Amino acid sequence: MLGINLVRSIRSFSTSNSLRLDMSWRSSKKLPLNPMDRGILTDGADYIFLDGRPTPFGMKQKRKLLLQREYAKKIVELSESLDIAKERYSKKVGETEEQLKHVLERKLKPKGNKNIRDT
Repeated sequence: MLGINLVRSIRSFSTSNSLRLDMSWRSSKKLPLNPMDRGILTDGADYIFLDGRPTPFGMKQKRKLLLQREYAKKIVELSESLDIAKERYSKKVGETEEQLKHVLERKLKPKGNKNIRDT
């Protein structure tokens, strides 16, 4: 019984032509596929002041701007801490190499008559 209903619903399934729009013209003109995605009406401000004052940001624009500022601060802070860590690591590697060099210099001294030079 379920199989018959399924076959009936598949037979009545159809697609409309609006779903199969040809977007090649928009892509050839280097336009976005969605015409409401960007443009003069969507990118510009809702209104302008005639005396030249800047229009205030919208709520989402302001929130996005503040979020971008927070990201920038965090990036600067993390890059500074990364620079400090790199310097610290290079100092540590230099100190270990210096200690190893110092130990090898102490161990590998010639002994006996070779130390005494006749002048």
